[in-house]
Order: sequence, then C-alpha cells, then structure tokens
Amino acid sequence: MTQKTKMEVSEEWFRRVWLEEDTSAIDEILLPETNASGLGSHPHIGPDEFRYFHAGLLGLMEQVIVTSDLHIEQGDWLAQLVTVKGICRKTSREVTMLGQMMLKIIDGHIVEGHNRFDFISLYEQLGLLPNQTFEDCLAGKVLA
Repeated sequence: MTQKTKMEVSEEWFRRVWLEEDTSAIDEILLPETNASGLGSHPHIGPDEFRYFHAGLLGLMEQVIVTSDLHIEQGDWLAQLVTVKGICRKTSREVTMLGQMMLKIIDGHIVEGHNRFDFISLYEQLGLLPNQTFEDCLAGKVLA
C-alpha cells in the first residue's frame, strides 16, 4: 500500500473535516498527542479541544472549502498558504479568510500544527465584529 503524500493528507483533512463535517476524521488523521497552536486563546490544543473549535466554527459557517494556494515541503513539514471559503449560516453570504499553516505529518497523521488565520476579517464578514476592526485597533480606537 502506498503512503499518502503530505499534500494528500492535508487535502483529505480539508475535505473530510471541513467540507464534509466528518468529525471521525479528526481521530483518524490526528494522533492523541497531536498539538496545534493558533486556534484560540490556549497556546496548544489537542484533538479534544480541536473538536470544540471545529464545532464552534461550523456553527457559524457551512460548505467550508479550504484551498492550498501555495505549499512547500521540507522533511516531515508541510507549509501552506490557504484560502478558506464558506457560507455564513446566519446570512447565507459567502465569507473568505486567508491563513497559513505549518503541519508536521508523519505516517499519514498530523502530529503538530501551527496556524495563523485572519479571524478578525472572518468575524467582520460574519457580522460578529464591526467593519474595519483591524484598522480601528491599529489607530488606537477601543472597541466597545
């Protein structure tokens, strides 16, 4: 049996976990000791905490498609620039978010992940933050 490439593992993750909303893929692709950063206020989360993040985000949007715009592989690592598109469950409008991921993939499993996503822009599009939140904060404006 041929081993999946790092891109195949990543694409399977995007498709099953986000587009198909298949939570069983979380346990199949992540290992119990997998740690991820950049997905909330905790510095590192494992598969159990990821399920909460997953449920929360899918509560806000559906039909989530993640596209790899650029990727680089080195050793066990896959670095990707990605575009995330989905439909806001509340308004049915399309939303888009850009992000970066560095995934350590061994034997077809994601064992470590570092994520940086533009959640401010996403939350603006979802109507959860005022438009131009980033610019207002950069100018020193305190949001009430």
